[in-house]
Amino acid sequence: MAVFHLRRSSDDRYYFVAYARFGPRLIQSGSYGTPAAARHAVEICRTASSDKSRYQPLESGRDKYYFNMTDLSDAYLATSDTFDTIHRRDETINYCCERLPKAGFTDETLTPPSAD
Repeated sequence: MAVFHLRRSSDDRYYFVAYARFGPRLIQSGSYGTPAAARHAVEICRTASSDKSRYQPLESGRDKYYFNMTDLSDAYLATSDTFDTIHRRDETINYCCERLPKAGFTDETLTPPSAD
């Protein structure tokens, strides 16, 4: 199982992060101006994520591999972390294809900031 977390940045923008259950971060989106826009992007991500053609395998320097994810119109949705091997990147793409369409959702923007 995977889960999407909706979060708010320090500049009051919204983004989502998807994590593997008991595991690492899978992808992180760009920022959105409203929580509704970010939630909508999660739904688009769920819809597009089962299609392997939505993942763009990329390289960033020597021995750093990652992927971008796009929606059905090829617009950018999210980026993965970097991986030390192509194999690990491709395993993560397969995991995303299988798990993101049915991933859970947590809205962390509803939790008030702690008073420290």
